[in-house]
Amino acid sequence: MPPPSNRLLVAAALFAATLCSTSCTLAKPVVCAVTTPIYLAGGIGNSGGFYGCGCQCDGEAVVCLFAVASAVGAVGGLVTGIISDVNYVCGYTDDPARNLHDPFATNTSCGTFR
Repeated sequence: MPPPSNRLLVAAALFAATLCSTSCTLAKPVVCAVTTPIYLAGGIGNSGGFYGCGCQCDGEAVVCLFAVASAVGAVGGLVTGIISDVNYVCGYTDDPARNLHDPFATNTSCGTFR
């Protein structure tokens, strides 16, 4: 059996570091890419859900809305995840993973989906 390549070892090391990390910068974009479409489809936070958007239950439109909501959630999660990590490192909060599911809230703010 040939030895693993350097790329495979680097990928395995990065994957292991991601799994062991409690960093919001690494975890929050992934979590928010999943939770944002769920929150919007459920109509949480007076958003009315996807079915109040005028797409009239067109399957392609709903899939497109889910994809866009996932992208918005991932980007929002990345930005607020970085801010949350900075807040934790600076000592502004004791919980680095507070509001991990909310793409528009840091660990020092109130949640946006209530």
